Order: sequence, then structure tokens, then C-alpha cells
Amino acid sequence: MLVNLMTARLEKYIAAVPTALRAWPEEKLHTPLAVGKWSKVQILGHLCDSAINNVRRMIEAQASNEVYLIAPYNQNQWVEAQSYGNAHVDDVITLWESLNRAMARVIAAIPDDRSLSRQVKLPSGELHTLEWLIMDYMVHLEHHLQQISPELVEKR
Repeated sequence: MLVNLMTARLEKYIAAVPTALRAWPEEKLHTPLAVGKWSKVQILGHLCDSAINNVRRMIEAQASNEVYLIAPYNQNQWVEAQSYGNAHVDDVITLWESLNRAMARVIAAIPDDRSLSRQVKLPSGELHTLEWLIMDYMVHLEHHLQQISPELVEKR
């Protein structure tokens, strides 16, 4: 049931977010939120990086016979290396859309509740489950979509 709910929620964002962002002027998306902060397109790029890392984690956690260790990544380094601040907005939107379609497919393909209960270990040492990782991905996604624009986040 969680798998269906998360997939449906993610698919709503995949349908709505790209359309909304493509309607905005590029300047609005490239302007940093504050001095020393990311722009909206860099935040969207960060969400791309999160999807890249979390698709891998969700696939590997399902296949692991032991506690799956979550490897951290340096989010600032990834955003800088991807050069989202200089990227064409539509390229980043398209990447975000594609990566989240992949995420929805991975979540939808989780075979059973036993897989959802597979344990994952955070770099801090905290133990959680694959189910928690899926929910955490959605919380993280919605947090950053809220930063880009509150109207992008579904009201529940």
C-alpha cells in the first residue's frame, strides 16, 4: 500500500512541477534565494542528485542480504560539479522529470512488504528500513519543492 501511495504522490509531482517551472522566466529560476544560497534551478539540480543517489540506494537495499549501508555524498560538490547554476533550465527540468520517473518505477516495482522492511544504516549509525528511505525521499523532495515555490507542494 505504501508503495502505491508514494508512487501516486510522486507521479503527481512529475506531472505538475515541470509544467509550472517551464512557465517561469529563466531569470527567476537562476536568481539565488539569498547571498551565498542556491538558486531555484540549483535546488532542482540538487533534487536530481538526490534522485540519482536514492535510486541506487533503493535498488541495492532490496538486493542486500545484510543491513545496507547508506553512503553519503557531498551535495554542494555535486551541485557545483553538475554546474546547475549555468545550465539551461529546461535541461535540468527534463533531468529531474526523467530521474523521478525512474524513481517511481523503482518504488512501484518493490515486490513485497519483506523488501520494504530491509534495513538500511545511515552514516550516523541510525538504523531504518527501505520503507523509511522511500518516505524520507518524499519528505526531502517536498521540502525542497517548497523552497522553490510553496504552490508546487501538494496540500494534504
